[in-house]
Amino acid sequence: MPRLSPSAHVADRKLVKGLNEGDEAALAALYDEYGERIHDYVLSMSGDEKVAADIVHDTFIDAARRAPRMRDHLQLGSWLYGAARRRCVRRGRVKILFWDRSAEFSDVPFLSRGEPEGPVGDWPPSDELHGLLRAGLARLEPVDQEVSLLAFRHGLRPSRLGAALGLSPRRAALRVRRARTELETALQKEVDRANRACAVSGASDASGATASSGEREDARSTAVAVLAARPPTRGDREEPLDPPPPERPIERTLPRLLRRRAEAVPVDPATERHAAGCPACVRRGRVTAAALLGRAPAPMLPAALRHRVMHTATDPELAGYRADIAARGGALTPAGLPSQPDVPSAFTRRWLVTGGVMAAALATAIVAVLMMSPGLGAWTPFRPAPQPDVTHERPPDAQGRGGDPTGGPGGGGGGTPGHPGQPPVVPQTDDRTKNPSHSPRPPSSQAPAGPGTLVVNPAKVELYGTKTAQVTLAAKSGPVTWTAVTSTNQLALSETRGDMRPDGTTTLTLTLRTAIIGLPGKGSLTFTDSEGARHTVNVVWGTTIL
Repeated sequence: MPRLSPSAHVADRKLVKGLNEGDEAALAALYDEYGERIHDYVLSMSGDEKVAADIVHDTFIDAARRAPRMRDHLQLGSWLYGAARRRCVRRGRVKILFWDRSAEFSDVPFLSRGEPEGPVGDWPPSDELHGLLRAGLARLEPVDQEVSLLAFRHGLRPSRLGAALGLSPRRAALRVRRARTELETALQKEVDRANRACAVSGASDASGATASSGEREDARSTAVAVLAARPPTRGDREEPLDPPPPERPIERTLPRLLRRRAEAVPVDPATERHAAGCPACVRRGRVTAAALLGRAPAPMLPAALRHRVMHTATDPELAGYRADIAARGGALTPAGLPSQPDVPSAFTRRWLVTGGVMAAALATAIVAVLMMSPGLGAWTPFRPAPQPDVTHERPPDAQGRGGDPTGGPGGGGGGTPGHPGQPPVVPQTDDRTKNPSHSPRPPSSQAPAGPGTLVVNPAKVELYGTKTAQVTLAAKSGPVTWTAVTSTNQLALSETRGDMRPDGTTTLTLTLRTAIIGLPGKGSLTFTDSEGARHTVNVVWGTTIL
C-alpha cells in the first residue's frame, strides 16, 4: 500500500523561506512532505478523487503565494490543512468520512514509516473493520469526525489543530477529548452489537448441529439466555428504553462529553462469556478507535498531480491563473492563516460580544423602566373609558346661599353666571325721560341669555398603552368662550381656544409627545371660560416605546 514520502523531514522555517524567495525546489519539497497527507485528508472529507486532486492542486499553488505571510512559520502544516479545509467546506463535505471499502487496512499507522507495531492477524478482516469504522463514525457529528481524523490519523496537536480549524488551543483540546470519548463509546457499542450477533449465531449453529440430546438442550438453553439477556432496543441504534440517569451539576459545563461518559454500556453476561471464548470476538475486542483510524486505507496519490502543481507554479503564462486560485482561497486571519467559513473571525466575535452586551443593557433598561411604571397592572392597549361628567359649581353668594347658575328656585332666580342669586343688571340708557325713576327692569322670561357654563369631560385622562385621548367640552345654558393651556410640552391639544353656542359640544384630541422610549409622568390641562372659571383635567401616562 502507499505510504508517505520517505524524503527527509525539512524544517518548516526553511520551506517558508524558500517559498518567500520563489524557489521551485522549496515548493517541490513542500509537496513531497505534505502532499500525501493533504490528499488523504481531502479525499476523506470530499469522497471524490477528482475533487480531491483539484483541491490539493489549488492548496499548494495558494501556499506558494500566501503561506509566507503567516506570523509563525512553524505552523506551515496547519496553514495547508486550513487552506484545504476551507475549499472542502465550500464545495461540500460528506456526512461520514470516506475510505475505499475495497482497500485493505494497513499494517502500520498512517504517519508511521517504521515496521508494523503488531501482527495484523490479531485484527478482524478488513470488511469487518470497514463496517466498525463506518458504523462508529455514523454516531458522531461531522465536526467530531473531522477532529478525530486530524488528531488520531494525522497527529495534529491541539495548538496545530486549533490553527487549522480557526480555534484557540484550549477549545481545540476540549474538542479532541470530546471526540475521543464519543468515538470510543460509539466503537464499543458497535463491538458489543457484533458480539451479541455472533453469540446468537453461534447458539443457533450449535442447536442445529448433530449432537447428543444433552448437548442440544444445553445449546438451546444458551441461545434462550442470550436472547433474553439482550437489552430492549429502539430501531437500529439499540438504545436502552430506560431513561438515562439524571445529570450531575458538573455535567453542565461539558454536557455531551460527560453524558457520554456517564452512559453505561448494557452488560450481557451471556455475551461476555461467549466473547471470552470466541476467537472472532477476541480479535474484535482488540480494536481501538485511534488505531482503527490510523490504519484505515491510505489513498494512492496521483502520480501526475506533482507535475501539474509544479507546471502551474512555474509557467509564466499562468500568472493570472495563480492569482485567481489565491483569490478563491479566501481571506487570511491576522495571524496569516486561512479563515474558515464556518468559524467567525476574532473581529466578528468581538462585535458579536459587544452587540450582545449592548442588547442585554437595553433589555435591562426597558425592564427597569417597566417595573417603575405606575399602573402597569391596569395597562391596556385601547383608549381608557371616559370618566363621569364633572361640572364645577359656583361659589356661594355673600349671604351664604349656593346659587344655581340657571337661576332656579334654590338660587333666587334671575341670576347670572358671574353673580349667582342676583337679578341681571339692566344697562342704563341716555333717554332718561322714558324711565325717570331709573328703576331696574323686572326679570322676565324674555330677557336675553347670559354666558353659559363650561363642562369638561373627563376629569382625568390615563394614557397607558396609547398616546392619544379625547377631551369633550360642552356649553350648558348659554354660549361659552374658552381657552386651554397645558402644564408640560409633552401634552398637546388639537385646539387651545374656541367659542361654543348654547348646548354645543367640542371634541379635542390630546396627544402625548415622547421620544423612542418615554418614561412615566403626569401633567394637567387647564380650561378657562369667559367668566374666569377654571376647569383642571389631570393627565397621567406610563412607559412608552416608539
